[in-house]
Amino acid sequence: MNKISVAVIAALLATSASAMEFQTLGYKAVSMGGAGVASSSASLATYNNPALLANPKSKDSGEVSLGVGVGVHDHGVGDSFKKLDDSNFLNTLDRVASLSSVSDLSTVSTADLQTLIAGKDIILQMDGNALEASPQAEVATKIDNFGFGVFVSSDIVATAHIDQQYDQLIFQYGSDYAKINDNGTVSYTGITASDYTSSSIEYGINNMDSAYVELKGVAIAEVPVAYGENFHFNCGDLMVGGALKYMSGYAYTQTYKIDNSGATSGATKNDKTTTAAGVDLGLAYQPSDVQGLTLGLVGKDLNTPEFKFVDGSKLKVKPMVRAGVAYDILDSLEFAVDVDLTKNETLVTGVDSQMVGGGLNLHTDTWFSARVGAMQNLDSADNVGTIYTAGLGLGPLDVSGQMTTKKSAVNGINVPAYAKVNIALVIRW
Repeated sequence: MNKISVAVIAALLATSASAMEFQTLGYKAVSMGGAGVASSSASLATYNNPALLANPKSKDSGEVSLGVGVGVHDHGVGDSFKKLDDSNFLNTLDRVASLSSVSDLSTVSTADLQTLIAGKDIILQMDGNALEASPQAEVATKIDNFGFGVFVSSDIVATAHIDQQYDQLIFQYGSDYAKINDNGTVSYTGITASDYTSSSIEYGINNMDSAYVELKGVAIAEVPVAYGENFHFNCGDLMVGGALKYMSGYAYTQTYKIDNSGATSGATKNDKTTTAAGVDLGLAYQPSDVQGLTLGLVGKDLNTPEFKFVDGSKLKVKPMVRAGVAYDILDSLEFAVDVDLTKNETLVTGVDSQMVGGGLNLHTDTWFSARVGAMQNLDSADNVGTIYTAGLGLGPLDVSGQMTTKKSAVNGINVPAYAKVNIALVIRW
């Protein structure tokens, strides 16, 4: 890959941040279109819906799940950085700016003039494009009706910021100024120092940090103690559960120059770790007259936990509510669907998260599970489209993944605009 793309992705993977959306967490939910509120397996119920810890249909008194995963979502950065790399705009811009005198502009080749003209439009159009990476990990345990665990979710976002004020190819040579016009001609008169400092893209990049990549977010680790209780009535089983969570949030902000020359002037690495407490509550209902049906509802972070950035600003994790339905079509075939009832904020500017999705699970009691599904964000600003999911469990090992058919160009290669993989080790008794 070219140097700019490598620098941005490396910075992403070295940084932790988290969004405020309902994370798809756990091997089963990842592979069944995000569904888990009415169908989550024993140990992962601690995260997805603690009421399911009391599920009377569960054949296992205990389960331990250890999983790791990562997702990558390209919001336009891959293609735009590839175009910027290929154009050689930044190197050409510096080379033309370092000419000895204004008269030397006459020696600039037609190809370089076209590189500057085309590259200016490329960099201006990058404003707001983002790249998102979402590492996750969990250690979850269910013992009878109790659930414990450590759940770490993050949503690392790099966003390109391009000041649209600096949109002209104006250069300074001593006390002289010149402008390369969009038609390829060069103007040597009528250009002032004020024009240069207020609108030159070269001046903005080299002196005003007008083009930079911002990394910002919060990584959240949750340590819950959860409990679920089942109440049996003539009309069915009502499960009620809750979780009290110790939460540690790592808030981070940093800005890097678009030309891969390091942090912006005056920028420092701003990171801060703060703690909070969170409250989750869940319900699940299995009617007696419809065998195999489970209805679920969960509210997460109902007390609105807060985390602080180093500048004193606060990130509020607002309450999230999700509903789900699961139905055992056969003893070995399960169908499940979830939908977010709240629209949840993300760290990508202008994009919220409100997911709907579901899937099928073909399984035996212990050693085999094959799952497929699909999910989609109801927010039209997220143009990733339908995400397809699948998973396979053989004994204690489980692998699941997600991928969209929409493509993004990275280094000239078409790759999925969104993809996620999850690997888990599951032990039951």
